[in-house]
Amino acid sequence: MIYESKVPVANVWTAPQSPRDTDRKVLQDFININEWIDEQTYEEKLALCEENLIQSQVLLGERVIGLEEADGWMKVVIPQQASRKHPQGYPGYIPVKQLKQVTEGSASATSLIVCQKKATLYQNGEADMEISFLTELAAVKEADEQFHVVTPVGMREINKADVRLVSKAFSLTGKDVVDAGKQFIGLSYLWGGMSSFGYDCSGFSYSMYKACGYLLPRDASDQAVQGTPVTSSHLEPGDLLFFANENGKGAVRHVGIYAGDGMMLHSPKTGRQIELLSLSGTSYEKEWAGARRYLPSERRSDHGS
Repeated sequence: MIYESKVPVANVWTAPQSPRDTDRKVLQDFININEWIDEQTYEEKLALCEENLIQSQVLLGERVIGLEEADGWMKVVIPQQASRKHPQGYPGYIPVKQLKQVTEGSASATSLIVCQKKATLYQNGEADMEISFLTELAAVKEADEQFHVVTPVGMREINKADVRLVSKAFSLTGKDVVDAGKQFIGLSYLWGGMSSFGYDCSGFSYSMYKACGYLLPRDASDQAVQGTPVTSSHLEPGDLLFFANENGKGAVRHVGIYAGDGMMLHSPKTGRQIELLSLSGTSYEKEWAGARRYLPSERRSDHGS
């Protein structure tokens, strides 16, 4: 069966036993993801990674396939997040109370996507919940300043300035990917993060490409084997840069977005923030494991036709 998330950001846990006492507040059907992030200590945030507690996240209304339900948990896969871990999408567990079975909406609904870093949904004029960049919504009515949208928790309103039409044409250039990412400089890293409340390294690259109309695989290790290989001397903005253990010869452990002029835009690790840095002289140089291009070369397109 197909389900959709009823909360602004639902954690996709590794197992039903993964959540700790500090995570109880994000297992409910109404959550404050910012509060959960802000109240964790550095050690608690690090444990999300080192103890492999979280796999990924889904945004409000994002669809998952339910595979099996037991003891208040649904084993799911996320079709939009491709992974070698499961042929149907990224696997994990979400509390059943955070999911709603999908019933097809009106064919006349207009698809919108949040284009600001965050946006507020309103209910009868009162602020109801804060939602993430790239959250998709179905508009059924248009007013002067707002759209009335259908959500998994009922009708809400959203300001027109916070959304754009999903059908809007994409220019699909590497520069667009970089520009999308630069607005998040200073945002704290979050393991498993797939929202503008916090991204991990591959969640960041995935989301910035999605903002430009292109779906990457979810994890860095999968992103590193698709696309077209690029040498370090032929990098263009938007190319993905990969880094690995054992001086670049081991398992891929990190991904960043090439921003041009020897600079990388990336979400580094727990305790750090999204940053733009020069690769020269950093430890990343020693861990270089190659680059991949997912979009047509801008150099080539400039001289085509």
